[in-house]
Amino acid sequence: MEHTDFDQKWRFWPVICLALLYPINNSLIALAIPLYFFRQGVDVRMIGLIVAGAAMTYCFSPLLFKNIGDKIGRKSSVTIALLGTSLAQLIFYFTLDPIIFLVSRLAEGLITGLFWTNLQSSISDNAFQNHNRQLSRFNFGWNFGILSGFLIGALILYIIDDLKIIFFAAPVLVFVATFISLLFFQESQKYNVDTVDLDRISGHSNSNYNKSKDYKIPKILPILLVTSFAFAKGSINILYPIKSEIIEFEPYTVYLLSAFSLITQLISTTFSSYLSLNSLKKAAVICLTALLVIFFFFGINTDFFIFAILYLLMGFFAGILISFGIKLSLMQNVKYQTSKYSNIIESSLGLTFLITPIFAAYLASIDLTLAFFAISVGFAIYLIIALILLIDLQMEKI
Repeated sequence: MEHTDFDQKWRFWPVICLALLYPINNSLIALAIPLYFFRQGVDVRMIGLIVAGAAMTYCFSPLLFKNIGDKIGRKSSVTIALLGTSLAQLIFYFTLDPIIFLVSRLAEGLITGLFWTNLQSSISDNAFQNHNRQLSRFNFGWNFGILSGFLIGALILYIIDDLKIIFFAAPVLVFVATFISLLFFQESQKYNVDTVDLDRISGHSNSNYNKSKDYKIPKILPILLVTSFAFAKGSINILYPIKSEIIEFEPYTVYLLSAFSLITQLISTTFSSYLSLNSLKKAAVICLTALLVIFFFFGINTDFFIFAILYLLMGFFAGILISFGIKLSLMQNVKYQTSKYSNIIESSLGLTFLITPIFAAYLASIDLTLAFFAISVGFAIYLIIALILLIDLQMEKI
């Protein structure tokens, strides 16, 4: 079979569907957790543990399963992850006891270690695909999924003021994703990128491949970028719902503001996939500086419309950071013909989503405003490290 034939026949749409459905499920549950358990009178520190539950195991599971995808294939790995998540979330239909809920989330985080890394690697495995275009569509998929989850959550809670219905509805999305994975997900074909003329065979210049061969990328840089994104999202997902309850905003408005954030995040992640590395390097510094200021204002503000503006800005700047980080990790995957760099950044994301809610919840139990200020200081530290990496350790040509 000709390489070009395979390139044309490889189905990319199941990747987009899975990247869309799983985040809808996750975003519905993520905001329902602090709202529901805070109303149940559960201690804030325990809520922090529940919010971070999936991240507790996800912070190491991508590395634990790093060789599984190469051995059993991307399709089998993704399908096993979705089946495991389905089983973990079945518990929601029986009980929402905090301890049992936490155990369910721990199991889900563990099995998810097979999902995102293999979904991303299905793109980088095939050297004959246009990675910039597919990364843009992939970023659009998971961002639109999170956005859809927030909008669905806002609509449900606007119509029915019962947070339990979120936990009953969300698992259905995972069941549908499992069905798509079983029937339609397709393996991409690995080729030795050093033995082929990519421009001649695929009919386009694979810019991710070319740039990954021309540049030396500091290994810590993608980690810094994706964890700064997780630091922003992990903290706001627990701190703002609590502040919203204290100010006595309606629960659906938490989902609504999160949807605003995802609109700008979707735009920035989709289009920043096409930016040059030099442009993204400058943008990273601007984004980290902006997030520092944004979280400071989250701490002192009580006006709903100002919160809406802050959410819009946060989504835009955080989106650029994770898009840049994923792009660099995929470039490294292509260069070294591996999937380990996707595993590394996914574990880094999991670790950050583990630490941040627990840390933020602990500070919130002391003083909520202090917690927002501490996150702002955290971004100042991120900024300093980024300046060192992007200036003193530039991505110099080999």
